[in-house]
Amino acid sequence: MTLNNTTPESVKAPLLADYQRNQQAEKQLRDNPSQTVLLLLQGAVDKGNLAKVCHKSGSMVEKGFHLGRMTTILDALRDRLMFSAQTPIANDLERLYNYADQCIQEAVTENDISFLNNAIDVMTEIRDAWLEMLSEADQASA
Repeated sequence: MTLNNTTPESVKAPLLADYQRNQQAEKQLRDNPSQTVLLLLQGAVDKGNLAKVCHKSGSMVEKGFHLGRMTTILDALRDRLMFSAQTPIANDLERLYNYADQCIQEAVTENDISFLNNAIDVMTEIRDAWLEMLSEADQASA
């Protein structure tokens, strides 16, 4: 028995079409790590809100998918922390990321949405503070 795997590329992975690499965008993010962190923070908030919508609609598989993405984003944020005597805020951020991660893990199994709300609230607060810091830095350089 032979399988005919001659499916056209456009049919094989239609979902990947939206995720083509953009070299210019990648360079801009590489050159501006503060913007990358902001995008990650926004992504965590967005995924948390999507998980909340899925929870409310009873779509538990989709909820799990978004919670998994949220955890992956938290891992990426942790990877960007620089621990040194000159960066004591890194320890505080790590604790906040760990707390949000624990809330996400609880949100996987609990029917109560409060754990998910806590994770979203923490990530929203960090995102807003990051945005404010970037705004103040832009004003100072102007």
